[in-house]
Amino acid sequence: MMRHIGSIVHVLSCILLLQFPASCGNQTSDSEIFNGEIVSIDDKDVMEKEVEFREMELKGVNYGFLSVCDTLAIYMNPQLPSHWYQVFNLKSGEEMGDFCMRGNGHGEFTPVGPVFNFYREANDMKTLVFESNKERASIWNITKSLLDGSTVIERSVRMPWMKENRGACYNEFFIKDRNVAYGKVQSNPVNEHDATLPYYQIRDLKSGEKISDIHIFKRGIINKSTRTIPEVILNSNDVMKPDGSKIVQAMIRVPQLNIIDTESEQVVAYRLDYGMSLSDLETTKNLKTYFHRICADDDYIYAVYYGKEPWEGNEPPMINRIYVFDWNGRLISKITTKHSISEMGVDNLNRILYTTSHTDEKLYYIKTDELVAKEN
Repeated sequence: MMRHIGSIVHVLSCILLLQFPASCGNQTSDSEIFNGEIVSIDDKDVMEKEVEFREMELKGVNYGFLSVCDTLAIYMNPQLPSHWYQVFNLKSGEEMGDFCMRGNGHGEFTPVGPVFNFYREANDMKTLVFESNKERASIWNITKSLLDGSTVIERSVRMPWMKENRGACYNEFFIKDRNVAYGKVQSNPVNEHDATLPYYQIRDLKSGEKISDIHIFKRGIINKSTRTIPEVILNSNDVMKPDGSKIVQAMIRVPQLNIIDTESEQVVAYRLDYGMSLSDLETTKNLKTYFHRICADDDYIYAVYYGKEPWEGNEPPMINRIYVFDWNGRLISKITTKHSISEMGVDNLNRILYTTSHTDEKLYYIKTDELVAKEN
């Protein structure tokens, strides 16, 4: 009788091991998914505080994706009748002009993406304008455009992503200098439950040719129980450090930052101990939204944190938490604001963080020192 009971216990134990293989195996599973080291972050002793941003109103209708450089706010505004971008002076609030005319003719632009980053050359502020339909990237000289009152494009180069990337376009496109750009190749569906991997592609801005690839992940995620489509499971919001030395990804469905060194091309992840890993993406039915927006200056990374299941309907919920990290992946502070955050950008020169809100057309701003300084 005892031998029979022992056999039953042994069989049940084997069944349980097969059904629950691995909470202790997450580290091994994650190393099979992620192409780099994963550092765990314990946030128990991290400073938390509530802050109130100041408010300003821009003198003109502003809407869309916000980018900030020094004292300029640039909106990629899909509601503009004849142009794609509008520029405001953040000191006066005055609108300085609309740029990059819509259209398919000479000197015109088919649908473009937001302004993802800026770089300086000979005291001129420049950025990259990417047109996916034309497979074209153009260097836009913002400084000369503001002086001339019209769009000044220094040069354009073809980026043949349709053939080379097998139909996978770029989600973000960062310009490091006049010769090199980093484009994040988006994930595309393979079938109902699988998708290609997102990765970074380094391209020559003179020839348009690919230089090399940076692979963040080794393999994809297959989760047959979730309603989340496979091509967005590994999505992130990305930003390049203003000096061009690093790119940070704030993952949406895992509380994790991936920091890419643009020189060594190595990737290191910094993950909050919130009970959600990359391997959990394969078994979790209701995936949460963790990081909602991101921007960065040369000192800090500012990531808008949500940490709940995606909302339904057109009205966004109250999203009012900012996690501040340094570029070594250390969590510095957790900030709660009194307004809901929609878009975000940071003035790297004057150290001012700006946000918009879906509730109004105001700009909210605060000195970044106030987000990292400990309260007395």
